[in-house]
Amino acid sequence: MGGVGSGNRYRYGTKNTVEGRTSLDVRRWAREDKLSPGNWFSWQWTWGDGSRSSINVRVESEWSIRLIYRTRTWGDEDWTDVDYSIGLERTPCNFGGERVWFRCPGRDCGRRVAKLYSVGRYYVCRHCGDLAYECQRKDASSRSMSKAQNIRKKLGGSANLTMAFPDKPKGMHWRTYWGLYNRGTTLERQSMILMAEQLGLLNDRLATIESDLRKTRF
Repeated sequence: MGGVGSGNRYRYGTKNTVEGRTSLDVRRWAREDKLSPGNWFSWQWTWGDGSRSSINVRVESEWSIRLIYRTRTWGDEDWTDVDYSIGLERTPCNFGGERVWFRCPGRDCGRRVAKLYSVGRYYVCRHCGDLAYECQRKDASSRSMSKAQNIRKKLGGSANLTMAFPDKPKGMHWRTYWGLYNRGTTLERQSMILMAEQLGLLNDRLATIESDLRKTRF
């Protein structure tokens, strides 16, 4: 089975994005001719710190594969052996040949997808894992920040989120003010959390680049 660090691992701060998860791409496996019935192969990822994760894959038939690996989720001390099948589907292409898909093994799912992502102990589609793309998180951060700034300006204050929250304008009811205060500060926290997650992803990418550069130096 996979060695230490194998199976499901994701980067801290990006656990709600597809970029923060290990993934399986059936299109790549098909291009590399790995999906012949009876074939065994190991799939591996290299992290920015030089450590590696891996899983073993057995092609049971044209219609299913089997994943075999060890996993340990955050906070767990012990490793767990995981062994389960994932269905495949093959559809014809317009100009000949065929395309292979995963059937998501998530409970009551079965979606036809090209990629599966590590969520907990298993690999499932991004819908089952409630995963977003990083660009979507960036959009969400910008939207939260913009809404928070609009509330500040409505109260007659600065749009600068680093400044103190504006005081209640003269003539505004306290109930209205506290409603805007709670909404505005909630949006500001959401924006900061999303920005922190984006920074965590950026730091991981920089670490990967630096690691690759060190490997190429003589």
